[in-house]
Amino acid sequence: MFRRRLQPVSEFSLASIADIVFLLLIYFLLTSSFVSQAGIEVRLPQSSSQQPTKGPHSITITARGEWYWDNQRTSKEALPNLVRQALQSAGNDPNARTITVRADEAVTVQELAYALSLIAENRGQVVIATRRP
Repeated sequence: MFRRRLQPVSEFSLASIADIVFLLLIYFLLTSSFVSQAGIEVRLPQSSSQQPTKGPHSITITARGEWYWDNQRTSKEALPNLVRQALQSAGNDPNARTITVRADEAVTVQELAYALSLIAENRGQVVIATRRP
């Protein structure tokens, strides 16, 4: 006679664990903060403002005199065309016409004034990035 022995299954299905890990990954990606942290080393000046604002585009000036447009290195001479194109494509939306300027605290006023005047010439709005005290 043939007798079948019933034994408990000792295998564990990993499919449900993979689903849970995938759902947790999606959850943390969607709930993480979407603060733009540039990889460019800049020591920002201090400010007492508590409400951060940000434009869709940014100009960064480092202490070594390097210029960046949206975290991509560029030359000072190419900047007027980049600003003009960005503000022309923005239309009349005031949020889209805002450009964030991040300048190292060692940057001269002349360099900062150049960036601010480019934005003003094209009727854009400026947000100057600072750090909290």
